This record gives sequence, structure tokens and C-alpha cells, in this order.
Amino acid sequence: MKREQVSDIYHSMLDRAVSLKSIQKRRAGWFSAARLTAFVASAIFAVAAITGLPELWWVSGALFVLFMMLMVMHERLNNRIRFNAAVIQALQQETEAMTENFASFDGAPEFLTEAAFAGDLDLFGEHSLFQALNRTASPGGRNKLARWLLEGLTDAETIRQRQEAVKELSGMYEWRIHFRAHGLLAVEKEKASDSLLSWLAMPPLFNGLLFSILLYLIPLISVAAIVLVAAGAITGGVFLFFFLLPIAITGMYTAKINRRHTLLSRKVELFGKYAERFRMIEDRVFSSRQMKHFSESLHSGAQSAGRGIHKLSRITASLDARLNMIAGLLLNFLLLWDIRQMRRLEKWQKNYGSLIPQWFEILENTEALSSLGAFACTGPEFIYPQIDPDGPVVCAEAAGHPLIPERQRVSNPACLEHWGEFNIITGANMAGKSTYLRTIGVNIVLALAGAPVCARKFTCRPVPVFTSLRTSDNLATNQSYFYAELLRLKELIDRLRKGEEFIILLDEILKGTNSADKQSGSRALVAQLTQMGASGFIATHDLELGRLADSFAGKVRNYSFEAEIEGDELRFDYTLKPGIARNLNATFLMKRMGITI
Repeated sequence: MKREQVSDIYHSMLDRAVSLKSIQKRRAGWFSAARLTAFVASAIFAVAAITGLPELWWVSGALFVLFMMLMVMHERLNNRIRFNAAVIQALQQETEAMTENFASFDGAPEFLTEAAFAGDLDLFGEHSLFQALNRTASPGGRNKLARWLLEGLTDAETIRQRQEAVKELSGMYEWRIHFRAHGLLAVEKEKASDSLLSWLAMPPLFNGLLFSILLYLIPLISVAAIVLVAAGAITGGVFLFFFLLPIAITGMYTAKINRRHTLLSRKVELFGKYAERFRMIEDRVFSSRQMKHFSESLHSGAQSAGRGIHKLSRITASLDARLNMIAGLLLNFLLLWDIRQMRRLEKWQKNYGSLIPQWFEILENTEALSSLGAFACTGPEFIYPQIDPDGPVVCAEAAGHPLIPERQRVSNPACLEHWGEFNIITGANMAGKSTYLRTIGVNIVLALAGAPVCARKFTCRPVPVFTSLRTSDNLATNQSYFYAELLRLKELIDRLRKGEEFIILLDEILKGTNSADKQSGSRALVAQLTQMGASGFIATHDLELGRLADSFAGKVRNYSFEAEIEGDELRFDYTLKPGIARNLNATFLMKRMGITI
């Protein structure tokens, strides 16, 4: 499918959602007017009944019931309005993404320090890969997607299964938009599963026989006390005793109830959004193995995740009634409310508690998969790479950087057939060497996450990247630029010695020292890396490093990016060519800036 076709699908969905918004707005106005009319009419008839027409109580009561029904229906409409608003927001962001503008999505900058290659490849932050991918709506889903980029899969079959799920979800436009819209309905500052797991770890308090008896006995005593005091059979003092008795029983456990309630309090809306999202996974018939497994796992037997979380939402809403002091006193007097709701929670805990970690893991995985599916739609020209443990280390045709707009993108090949091989990339300043390395790195990260890559063809082994592209000094630790680079290279050597495998991307190695040191050091490093069976790409301005191919025949190949100087014009075609670069441009650029040579 072409980009324009995908964009048309989103715009069509957006037009329908905007039209629905207008209809819902008119209906909401009608409900508001009808509610007000019913309430005022009920009040008028009630006044008339009080002033001498008692038969009008029935009319007043019927109108009040109508008012309550209209209020419930209006609230349901408001819920649909809020959901449609979230759908519009999600669709507006997707239409922006189709123009390769991802600014409305979160880039998760805090993950930049998780790994050196995250900063080297712009995986997080503004204008990052994560920002282009991210359609998550929960902290758990966001963390899951970030971990997928930082910790690529190394099993080819697992990657293929994830690709299959991403491919299926990419074509489910309306499902993905609605799944995300439900997630946008409630703001979540921390993982809901964390507070749930903390609560689930607490032992039950009210599962004894005594509490079962009290829950039946207290309502009988309270109602009897009301009847007796109304009939004048007991004094106000005696009634006060019966009023305070259940409150005193509850008060003995208030501190413990508060600790548990704090973990669930005011999460009704949040649990409601999770219930809807679980239902969407449960009710959909999927074809991919991974999504089919997720769907089946959420409604195994009678323990449905959607129903279970919805039930938890209702119980939590009931418990939240205690937050109103007057309501809390009356409910505890009549029904021993706090203990009654805690008993319901403990029963829920027993029935569903062991399933919570699995449920939320499935939801987080689905959020991450849905994000990759949405990303696939923003680049319909992207392809799903072939992951072959016995194939070439990496071999790509027309590989481009996915964050460079399609109309500006220049694609190039990249190929390493066997371990122990290196491609040396020489070229002038600004000719495209660093972008080329990042293109390779970012596409490998995408491939190991199960996402499509920006290339015409792409095959690689399930091996992560190791980068040294943006080494910097550190004044706080008195660490020089050159020493920081050496530490990074030492880490590489140490990990290779431990048996780890990487596709290595190095930009201007040993650039913190003089030319003679750089050449001899670079030669020694490449020799050691090839002997250790490592493979990768090394970009450099130093044309002398191109001579390494003479010393490592069959192990080192030269490629270059050229700069063409025509009169006062400097031109780049950003196209990879075989051999060592011929033209450099530093002197030319200095002259253009007015620096005398």
C-alpha cells in the first residue's frame, strides 16, 4: 500500500469521528435540556403536593425517576463523547505522522543514558526513533517498547513471530486507533500494575467467620435501631450507642484499610480504561501466533481479564465512597461498608491475583506491538527484514535512514558477508559517513525489535550493534576525550573476549591523538578485531586508513562518499562508492568562511 492510501484511510476515519462529534454535541444539549426540564417539573409537582395536592406525589416521583434515567443516559453519552475525542486526538497524530512529523509523540529522553548506542543512534529524545515508533498510552507499554530497542531479540524465530504480529496489527487501523484511544482516556503517571501488585502482596484481613457474621448482623441491628428510635421505643442515647457500634468496629481497622485503599484509591477511571483494552484483545480473532496466544491467555476459562478488571473497578468505586465523610459514616453504620468492600476486594484478590502479572505483561506487549504496527504504516515502503543466523552478518540493498523524510532520503547498500570483515568508509566532511553508520545501526535495532526496516532488501544475523560514534570528554571525572574513547574500545574488546558478538560501528577511531598514533593504533585495532572474528563498519576522514585493505586482503574493503567541488560550489550526492575517497573539503570550507589558508 502506498503512503497516500494509508493517509486517506486515516483522514477518512478522522472525518467520520469529527462528524460524530457534532452529532454527539447536539444530543448532549438535548439531554441537558431534558434533564433540567424533568428536575424542575418534579420539583414543581412536589411543591404542589406539599401545599395540598398529595395525589401529585406520584407525578413528582415519576418525573424524578425520569430525571435519574436521563442523568444515567447523559453520563453514558458523555463517556462516548470523551472516547470519540480521544479517537480524534489519536487520528490527528497519525495524520501528522504520515507527513513524517512525529513531534506529538513522547520521545522518552530518560532512556538515552541506558546504553551508549542509544545516544549514538538517536534512539530516544526529540526527533528520535522511539518518538517515531511510540503509540503507547501507559508507563508499562512505554517501558516495554524502550526495552525492545535497547535489548534486541537474538532468536530468529521469536523475531519472525513478532514480525508476524506487527504485520497483522499494521493492517488493523480502526482497532489500533480505538485501542490507543481507550488508553488516552485516563492519565497514568505510574504503572497501574505496580500499585496492584503491592496490594496483592498484602495478606487478607477480613476472611474470618466473625466478619461473615458481622456483615449480616450489623445491617439488621442498624435498621432495627432506626425503627425503634422512630417509634419512640428507645432513647436517643441508646440509638447513639447502636450508631457508633459499627463505626467503632470499622475504626479498629481503619489504618490497615487506609494502607490498602491508598494503593487503589481514585483509580476507577484507570481500571475502566484497562478493562476496555483487555476486552479488545480478548474479543478480537487474531491470526498471528503471538496475538492469538495473548487473546486466549486473557480469557482462559471463567477468568476473563476484561471482566475481572471491570469488577475491580466497580469494587474500587464502592470503596471510594468512604472518601466522603458523611457518606462513609452512614454506610458504615448501615452496612459496615469499609469491611464489606474490603471482603469483596479480598475475594477478587483470591480469584484473580495470580493472573495480574501475566495480564499486564500481555497488555504492555500489545501496546508495543501496536506501536510498531503504526510505524509500519507511516513507512509503507519499508520491508520486514530476513533474520538468518547462518546468513550474511548484514546485507542490505537501498538502506536509508527511517527518520530522514522520504523525499530527502538517499539510500545505499551495506554488506558484510562473513565474521572478521570490516568496511572502511572514507570521505569528506558532511559527505554522509556518520549518517551512513547510523542508518545501518538504526535499521539493525529495528530488525531485532521485530519492526520493518527502511530498505529494499535487508538480511542480518540476530546480533546487536556496538557503537562508538559520539565519545566526549568528562570534566567532572577529569576524563579526556581520548581516554573516554579508549575506555569504550576496551569495553568492546573485553566483551568480545567473553564470547559476545556485535556488528561494530566506529566513527573516527582514535581521533583524539596525532596522525601517526592514529594510523598505527587503528591498524592494530583492526588487526585485533578481525582476528577475534568481529565485523563492522569504520568511518574516517583519514585516507591512510584506507590502506588497511592492503594489509588485510579479503578482510577489509574500502568504500567512500565523495564531495564534488565545482568552482565556488560544493556538492554532495550522498551515494556510497567503492574505493578510497579522492576529494576532501576542509580547506574549501575554511576559505568560504573567510579563514585565510
